[in-house]
Amino acid sequence: MASIVKSRWALSAGLIMVAGSAMANGSFSLPFDSVAGSGMAFAGVDADRADPGAPARNPALYGATSATTLTFGGHLAHYSTEFSGAAERSETDGSMIDGGQGGDPGRLDLPLPDIVLSHRLNERWAVGVSLNAPFGITLRFDPDWVGRYHAVDTVIRGVELVPAVAWQARSWLRLGAGLRAQLFDSEFSNAVDLGSYVQQAVVDEVGFDATTPACLLAGEQTLPGKYDFFNRLDSREFALGWQAGWRAQITPELAWGFSYRSPVEHRLSGQAARARDGWTLDEFNNDPCLSAVRVGLAAMGRSYEEEVAELVEAATSETRFSTDITLPETVSTALIWQRNRWSLATTWRWTRWSRLQAATVAFDNATPTVTEPLHFNDSTLIAFGARYRLFERWTVSAGYAQETSTVDDRSRSARAPDADRSYWSGGLRWQALPTLGVVLSVGVVRGKTVVVEDRTEATGTGHTLDGRFEPLTLVWGGSRLEWRF
Repeated sequence: MASIVKSRWALSAGLIMVAGSAMANGSFSLPFDSVAGSGMAFAGVDADRADPGAPARNPALYGATSATTLTFGGHLAHYSTEFSGAAERSETDGSMIDGGQGGDPGRLDLPLPDIVLSHRLNERWAVGVSLNAPFGITLRFDPDWVGRYHAVDTVIRGVELVPAVAWQARSWLRLGAGLRAQLFDSEFSNAVDLGSYVQQAVVDEVGFDATTPACLLAGEQTLPGKYDFFNRLDSREFALGWQAGWRAQITPELAWGFSYRSPVEHRLSGQAARARDGWTLDEFNNDPCLSAVRVGLAAMGRSYEEEVAELVEAATSETRFSTDITLPETVSTALIWQRNRWSLATTWRWTRWSRLQAATVAFDNATPTVTEPLHFNDSTLIAFGARYRLFERWTVSAGYAQETSTVDDRSRSARAPDADRSYWSGGLRWQALPTLGVVLSVGVVRGKTVVVEDRTEATGTGHTLDGRFEPLTLVWGGSRLEWRF
């Protein structure tokens, strides 16, 4: 039984589905680095020198227009979705898992900063620094919902500070590069059906269910659902990356921008907290349901304490964990055409999520290391936007974008109920003073109804979560102040 028990219980910690699936959620990657840019659905940001917040995306734009500029503001966003469906212990006793539908798990509970400082040193050189949040998601299901064995909380916050330099290489060409100092904070939790793991491990070892008859003879509840515990992984890490870009003035009216953000390698480590749901180790080890397991191991000259008891204690006790995650690179390019009062722009942006095909979590105690396949896809965003100066001090903008999802029917889960999505946005700029401008943006992101068939065969219990998530809807508002000196 040792090899089977170890392979099954490696996953009793909540594990890779916790650390991995959230990485695929399309809302995890956030494009909200400029309030003016979000007012055009992110179209043209890589080439828009009229936007003092655009250097957060393309460092070549530092010092492109004014000697010194400062933006201070950000976005607030809230997204929502609802699940309807059922969950089943399909490979153990076939029982339906009780609980509600999880409520509305969506929210984005922290502001997304848009802070950019740019200073031109001379005619050729400029420096700057930006603070923005390229990653973030908060999903909090009710702790007693039917999918609690798949996910309860998924919280990711990524904030980065980017000092950069820009160089006017030619009269028509600017180049820029910056260092990304990224702080990554994460929290993942779920419930674990330990009883189902044990029962399934016994079936895999001896070829039949030796625990349920023992339970019935003793008048005890069968193992599935009997020994649940709650698992939470918390981590906070710092890592470095880089970004670079250029802006080329193709004609007096047409500009082309390009930017690249490098992969960022994170070694996440933190605390794995486990809380048993109303039972003790003594109660588990003395459960009559396991009498046949004890007798069988003893008859083979093997130890129940080493092969079962110690692993249960490890899987349900607090420990440290670590996992390596490489956040993907992003390539973005944009065109912007400006004549008189009009600006028309487009953007194409690609993120290489396909580099995340598997995730591995290791633990400091006897809980074995586990690897889970992820099957993520690259995502692409295409945006179109327009800006029009109504009066000397007032400018309006609007935009539309379409983005492909990083998950599909094969990889969609309770932690990643995502699909292709559309963005609609509008913006307003008021030049309050010669040196002070006020920028506002609003927008909505709309997905589509998606089917979820979230199965845990790989994690040993064979639990299934079948249902659908209503279209994901994200509403945002942004505001910032701009100073030009």
